[in-house]
This record gives sequence, C-alpha cells and structure tokens, in this order.
Amino acid sequence: MSAGWPDARPEGSARPESRRGAKAIVAALVIVVLIVFVIRNSQRVSVDFILTKGHFRLIWVIVICSILGGVAGYALGRPPRRGKGKRQRSGGSPGDGDLPSL
Repeated sequence: MSAGWPDARPEGSARPESRRGAKAIVAALVIVVLIVFVIRNSQRVSVDFILTKGHFRLIWVIVICSILGGVAGYALGRPPRRGKGKRQRSGGSPGDGDLPSL
C-alpha cells in the first residue's frame, strides 16, 4: 500500500479487529481466574471483631479488606489540601504580591 491511501498503517501496527480480539481473550481469562478464585475461597471462616465474632465466607473477607485497604491507601497517599483563604504564589509580576513596593 502507498502512504497516500487513507487506510495505510505504519509497519507493525495492529488492526483494531486484532486488538479487540486480544482484549476479549484477556477479559475471558480474567473472568475464568476470578471464578476459580471465588470457588476455591468459598469456605466459611470465623472473623474475630473486638466485641463480637462473625462467620463469613472467605471471599467476602478478602474483598472487604481489599476495599478498606484501597480507601486507606488513597486517603493517606493523596497530597494535603490547601487552605481556602491562602493565596498561591504564581510567580507573576513583582508588584502584585506579598511585599510592599518602595
């Protein structure tokens, strides 16, 4: 093909159909692994809370702990918020800022 044709692609680039097929295969593999994971971890376990005990399926304990860990990691990992009343320094002209001009 010539470079002037609308459907010409550079060497080595994949067609959209092949990418879609690869994504479908990966998605199917992930679903299969997830189903096997749930089946293998379906037994009931005893969870000891501070004041009480409960019996849950292991998969739900794993899912809930993962969500709580993700929320805690997000909350601790994000940068602190700046105060509403504080003005940010923008590096603008010398006359518009913090020091009085002489």
